[in-house]
Amino acid sequence: MRTPWFSLALLGLVATTSVHAQLVVGPTAQQVLDAALDALGGTGPISQLTGITFHAPRIYRSRSLMQSYQLMRADTSVMTSGSQNISYKFDVEDFQQRIDRHATPSNSWSWGSPDLKPVDFSLVVHDGADGFACYVNGNNMIHLPENATFGYTDAALAHNLVTEARMLSPHLIYRMRNTTSVSVSNEEINGVYFRAVQDIQHGITVIMDSKSNMPYIVRTIESHPIYGNATKDLYLSNYKEVEGIKFPHFIQTIYNSTTQRLSAVLEDFLIEEITLNPDFPAGYFDGIPENQSLGPKTSPAKSSIFANGLVTDYSSSMLGSGVAPQPLKVVRTENSVRGLSQVHWLVLNDRDELGFKMVIIEFEKEVILCDAPPGWSDTIMKWVSDNLKKPITFVAPSHHHRDHSGGVPDFVKAGVKLIIPEIAVKYWSSVPGAEFVTFNETHPYMHNDDKIAAWFNWEDQPSHASDWTYVVVTERCASADSPVVAFEADSWEAGLDAELSSQSQMRQWLDQIVSDGLPRHTIVFPSHGKITPLEQLLEITAYPYPNFDVTNWRGGAAICGK
Repeated sequence: MRTPWFSLALLGLVATTSVHAQLVVGPTAQQVLDAALDALGGTGPISQLTGITFHAPRIYRSRSLMQSYQLMRADTSVMTSGSQNISYKFDVEDFQQRIDRHATPSNSWSWGSPDLKPVDFSLVVHDGADGFACYVNGNNMIHLPENATFGYTDAALAHNLVTEARMLSPHLIYRMRNTTSVSVSNEEINGVYFRAVQDIQHGITVIMDSKSNMPYIVRTIESHPIYGNATKDLYLSNYKEVEGIKFPHFIQTIYNSTTQRLSAVLEDFLIEEITLNPDFPAGYFDGIPENQSLGPKTSPAKSSIFANGLVTDYSSSMLGSGVAPQPLKVVRTENSVRGLSQVHWLVLNDRDELGFKMVIIEFEKEVILCDAPPGWSDTIMKWVSDNLKKPITFVAPSHHHRDHSGGVPDFVKAGVKLIIPEIAVKYWSSVPGAEFVTFNETHPYMHNDDKIAAWFNWEDQPSHASDWTYVVVTERCASADSPVVAFEADSWEAGLDAELSSQSQMRQWLDQIVSDGLPRHTIVFPSHGKITPLEQLLEITAYPYPNFDVTNWRGGAAICGK
């Protein structure tokens, strides 16, 4: 029997989300929406709302999935505590939102703000054809001074912020009634079925509570290089009546994967007071003059080169959208180590000293990439082709944090294999077609030709992330004083002020390399910072380090005949 196209579309949705959807014979979408509006307090009272402010004076918390220690958990706190007001203006054609937030970053972000001053910002978001997202006071970027007004975001971040604003809007259901692109379905979550209405135009699904008929989960689907077609869910609970209308008072943002077992809480806050139809000050929802903004005013739009799931990764980690200004180019390459000219340090971003760098190891017939940042894959492939004229055969992500590994799937599609610790196999298996060379604590992976050798190293419970690795390059048959290069990512911001790095993480890496026997004269090529002798790290940490030379590296592994 031939399946109708619409049913195929629904079945396609099943294949790309973590729930099962099926066409429902029963209430129409309009009937489900009407039942929800009745349960919330009625179409009349809701339609008469001209504005609202949600007050969350005590509880606001957020976590980072992108910067997590464990591979499949959002276990790194972004904001440990905070407060916020979220306001909406409805007496306009397209809704307008304003967020006023005060929150304190966790110590995981001291690399961007050593004094960890509280973040204070006001963000205005406009829906519609002339929409935008604009920080009218302050910013939510960890690398900027807290009192700098950022202004307008880029199109990709504006798109995500508009979608998030629409998901929380008390007028969401009311406005969906007048949308023709809605359909009704049943959604299965953990074996429990719920009725839902999908707004295809805006990419939002509202899942209703089976008993109350009120909105329970507001969902959008995002494309993610690791998590597949991930679902970003806004969980609405603890409904209370305010002047005849029911509003949720506890809000959670939950991120789910279709390729891994993942249910990560990115954000939660408690609404303690709601003001209906406030008398907003004039200009309260206005953007700032464009000449006062750090970037141009842009309309919301998905990026064609950067998955919107990555935008969520970056923005929820206080890193903007993650979309690099176009056109992309390798700023410069460096290698100040005589005798190891095959180790190329590529500077991709030098807007500040924390800008991203990566290492490319050139062998006689092939190339290994150390890290693969998202959005840069084509640029890196072209640089290798133009300058080295050798195939890329392996990518060795230093760890799973997306700024270092978000481009891995692009290289896998091109037939490149991964060099990863055994602990990360399950995580990277979610990338279709991925093939691995693995190593562990006692058996590092060594790759060599007639001139150089590269060791890929991991230890149990390492610095910075559970799958964190570092790379050491030596001459093929080295002597005691032969040159040594080590590539490390994020444990030491080499060459920069000491307060930008974590003493704990620096010393933890030192504990690892003293056990491995890394020579004291090693030159460190960092992912953030400057090419710097290891000796400087020993001075910063006052670490008692032996006078190791190359003969000490892994019991003489770099010395021929050993």
